[in-house]
Amino acid sequence: MPVNKVIFLQQDELNFNNLDIAVFISQKLQKKLVLYLVDIPQEQKEKATHILSSKNVDFEIKSQLEFDEATEEIETEKPDLLILTQEKISPLEHIFRISTSEKLIKKLENLDIVMLKEDEKSIDKILINIDKESSTPYYIKSTHLFARKLGVEFKLITSFYESFYENRLRKTHPDEEAKQLVAELFKEHVDTVKRKIAEALKGEEAELIVIKGDPKKEIPYYARTHGYNLLIINENIDDRESYIENSETSVGIFKDKE
Repeated sequence: MPVNKVIFLQQDELNFNNLDIAVFISQKLQKKLVLYLVDIPQEQKEKATHILSSKNVDFEIKSQLEFDEATEEIETEKPDLLILTQEKISPLEHIFRISTSEKLIKKLENLDIVMLKEDEKSIDKILINIDKESSTPYYIKSTHLFARKLGVEFKLITSFYESFYENRLRKTHPDEEAKQLVAELFKEHVDTVKRKIAEALKGEEAELIVIKGDPKKEIPYYARTHGYNLLIINENIDDRESYIENSETSVGIFKDKE
């Protein structure tokens, strides 16, 4: 059954830029916005209440929660979407520890999540990654619908890891033969992804961008350099953490099955 609820989780300090995005998303999706506020100062709670009331938002604030209690409630309730802030840590610090938001998404399963950068003020351009091996029809359909409901610019993207196949094939095949085999693999990759999209969307239009290179590096790089402020990946993609670590945009992790 539909939950009709978007949860916006905040700890220690409420990010009002991100709150504006949560309001925008919940209104576009026509869902109730529930703020889970853990150890947030009283004046920030009051400010949030004033902002939400002035925008005529259907909202609720839950603030008498410990972080573990909030996490357990989210696991139980399975909201339509969880939105949280991804705190900024330096690349060097990231080697030794992961952020609280990253710890949380490791724990949560089968849930659509949007992790917003601390300085993110709007979502107006979305890039949806389609992984040849792991993206499911449900994921493709749900992310396409999500972007359409927001009414923002969006495109699909896939990346073929050309150098990986070239290096492997050259160990066992002459160069020209290896190149030909890689070209055939590239065509098979694109055809498979296009077929997945067509089956999931059943004739609905969606532009597909095809690039080459290590997907977990090249796709986050493409998102950053082409002005996208949200990159969406599927929950069960291989090496999911690397996509998140390599991204300099906000990241959505959407489930692969209902």
